[in-house]
Amino acid sequence: MSSSPKTRGASQLARFREASASFSRNRACKADLLLQFGEVAAIVQVRDGRVAQIVEDRVPLRSWDFAVKGSEEGWDQFWQKFPPPGWHDILALNKRRVFSIEGNLHPLMSHLQFYKDLLACARERAA
Repeated sequence: MSSSPKTRGASQLARFREASASFSRNRACKADLLLQFGEVAAIVQVRDGRVAQIVEDRVPLRSWDFAVKGSEEGWDQFWQKFPPPGWHDILALNKRRVFSIEGNLHPLMSHLQFYKDLLACARERAA
């Protein structure tokens, strides 16, 4: 029996939350990004190269700097240990129209590798 999109998206959010708890880089970046896993969204507050807080997006009119919105399939493919060609990078997924990247792109592009690594931190690990 397949899970509902909200359940699957919530599971993906939980996976990201767990993986990002230990993610840290020596970067002076500050942004609030909206991450969306299918129908489930959360605001990820990044401060000084780490995730300071993840707030489920249930507050009306909550602002964010930029958003990365993806389908459940897109996140599943992206988080494989060795993603297939075209599924390995947030910009490639945006080009495929599986992800969308919106908002003020300056914080994203200023620290692009940091955000690529942050979003990939939930990728399957080598055994």
